[in-house]
Amino acid sequence: MAYNSSTNLSLRSPIDQHSIESDVDNLQSAHNANMAILELALGGAATIATNATVVNTAGERIVNLYTCSAGSIATITGMLTNVPFTLVQRSSGASFGVCDASPFLLNSTDYLTKCGSNITLVWNGTNYIELGRVDP
Repeated sequence: MAYNSSTNLSLRSPIDQHSIESDVDNLQSAHNANMAILELALGGAATIATNATVVNTAGERIVNLYTCSAGSIATITGMLTNVPFTLVQRSSGASFGVCDASPFLLNSTDYLTKCGSNITLVWNGTNYIELGRVDP
């Protein structure tokens, strides 16, 4: 009597998809960490006490405005081309305005601030383009 056996057992090739997903997660985490470092490097805050119509951002991305009297911003200087910056109203007394007219391309209407409000703009070399605004 001979022993005869056959099997349909086949082993699957090992596929370690967990490593691939993990690598993607690790790369995304590293990218996010690098972007946070870059944001800190590019960020900063300028504080301006002004009642003038010209605001100098000094290349900063966040500009805290302490207005001495109500007024309207006619132009902004010191900004970097194609880098967003935010004007933040910090004083509770006076406010400032930004008119929806050249060189300001605002999303809707003129912008009048109150304490804590802000507007984010980007200079494209010709115009200030509104990216967003917050009115608390």
